[in-house]
Amino acid sequence: MTSQYECCQWKCPSRPRIFYRKEKLRGACWEYEIAGGWLTVPSPIEGERHILRHEFRFYRPRETTIRTPNGDQTVQRTAAEQWFFPDRWFSLLRFTTEDWRTIGYYINFSHPLRELRTNYYRDIDLELDLWLDIDGTMTELDRDEFEEEIACQRLPLDWAKQVTEAAQSVVEAVNFCVDRHGPDVECTRDPLYGIPEFILRA
Repeated sequence: MTSQYECCQWKCPSRPRIFYRKEKLRGACWEYEIAGGWLTVPSPIEGERHILRHEFRFYRPRETTIRTPNGDQTVQRTAAEQWFFPDRWFSLLRFTTEDWRTIGYYINFSHPLRELRTNYYRDIDLELDLWLDIDGTMTELDRDEFEEEIACQRLPLDWAKQVTEAAQSVVEAVNFCVDRHGPDVECTRDPLYGIPEFILRA
């Protein structure tokens, strides 16, 4: 999903500049400046979580479909926000419209975020992904690439196990929220930080 990184940056002079580097198991990498910063967010199961937030806009909006409890809607995907976790084997993308409505969520399973040097962070993409429509429908992506990396021994078995467990945790958390609140993951978003409950439970 290369186009997700076509972003424009904003800078806040009162915050330190933070940079992020995404690495792939086959050696490719890219990096960009974080437009956002660290948050301390209350968690429904752990007290507090420390999360790095990034926000960006796409240079080229793209027509897409929102799958909602009230049916499908055709919209323009124009922006996104992203959350990185130093204590989880995934990151989360929320794709949005011009008026900031959620299109859906993309869970990218990856090695937990690590600080390489002051305000310079990296994670490693571990291929498996999950798309979540706002009505709670989940679609697994890139399972074949994930298994190929295991077969080629580029993905260590202990990392693969962590990804499998993280994926199961996300699925269970989504199912919990849908069972409890109905088929609309948006209704459980934190009112201050905007982070959906399912990812804080996973």
